[in-house]
Amino acid sequence: MIFINVDELKFNAYKNDLVNLYINTFSAGKSFQYHSEEETAAYLQAIFDVGYGIFAMEEHEVAGVILVTPLSFDRLLPEEIAQNFDVKRSVYVAEMMVEKSKQRQGIGKRLLTLFLKETDRTQFDHAFIRVWEENEAAVDLYKKMGFEVYATMVQPKMLADKSGTFDFEKIYLHQRLS
Repeated sequence: MIFINVDELKFNAYKNDLVNLYINTFSAGKSFQYHSEEETAAYLQAIFDVGYGIFAMEEHEVAGVILVTPLSFDRLLPEEIAQNFDVKRSVYVAEMMVEKSKQRQGIGKRLLTLFLKETDRTQFDHAFIRVWEENEAAVDLYKKMGFEVYATMVQPKMLADKSGTFDFEKIYLHQRLS
């Protein structure tokens, strides 16, 4: 397994793989929600317009990614965070995904470790990550890595079959970068 930093210039080489990983990650299982390829591609492009990714690669295949932006990228940021932190000095893990067959192999932990190690502490004082409250494995990992629950929010989502919507409860976790 190798880990590479991917910026906007390199994004296009991995765009299709990343779109598929995103849709496969968030359109199955308990988090069964709808994502079109076009909307997903536009969302991922928006992340790379202001941020970057760290990719876990295995035999030229994307096994996992962590996508990072300034906290100001998050349009759903709870007011309690916006009021208590300097958004310009806070970094945000916009997405973290590991290919289903590669989960529980330490890839997520390694991606998060690299992110925390490489984050520019002269630019950022705080790190935030948002996760579905029922994703217990991710919540446990983030807590083990030093993140603490700070806020919650509810995000409406469309069911994958487009038959309706449901409320997706998310947790924001915070870590002071020192």
